[in-house]
Amino acid sequence: SWDMKRLEGYRNFCNKLWNAARYVISNTEDFDCDQNDNSNYELSTADKWITSRLQRCEQEVDLAFSTYRFDLASQAIYDFVWNEYCDWYLELSKPVLWNENSSPEQLRGTRQTLVRVLEAALRMAHPLIPFITEEIWHSIKPLLGNTDETIMLQAYPAADQSLINEDAENNLRWTKLFIENIRRIRSEMDIKPGKVLPVLLNNWSADDQQQFGQYEREILSLAKIEPAKWLSAGDDAPDS
Repeated sequence: SWDMKRLEGYRNFCNKLWNAARYVISNTEDFDCDQNDNSNYELSTADKWITSRLQRCEQEVDLAFSTYRFDLASQAIYDFVWNEYCDWYLELSKPVLWNENSSPEQLRGTRQTLVRVLEAALRMAHPLIPFITEEIWHSIKPLLGNTDETIMLQAYPAADQSLINEDAENNLRWTKLFIENIRRIRSEMDIKPGKVLPVLLNNWSADDQQQFGQYEREILSLAKIEPAKWLSAGDDAPDS
């Protein structure tokens, strides 16, 4: 049966994709994205993570198409674009792009990843949503130095096993879990998402502290917290 709510959901997905492209273009079109493969860039863990997740999505989509499960192909693309690229990676790019201490190599790496992953997602989604992906692709193809007339002449994305990075995926899984738990506490306590909070951390392992220190910039930015204070074993932890 026809479901207007499902139609609205996919309309929202198209809006999400359009707004993601606007963000990417605004942060890359007037900058050096190092698209000439001269290796003059540095990839963050988030850059490696989203590239790895793209490969896994391409694997899922290839399997779904080969078994004529177009529903599974569309769901895999939807989940990757909405949940991983838009909701997480675009936010994780901001601590790099908006940090005056980021090196030129770090900026190139993140800008390059923003463009390349979006362009691959457009090619992947094109058979399912041809018109909007064609339109957006024409807006970003100059960033890749591509002069072809249409996205239909581009190769369909294929997974590159060498780009699957389990370390980056595991590290980002920890970071996402930390941020999600801070957001859950905000929601339960009815605290505004934008209010900067001090955080006390208790009963954590040395590995947890190492992980936090490695991704502190991203955590502080996305979770909207002040520098966290680690409580030692003998400290009295307040109720909240």
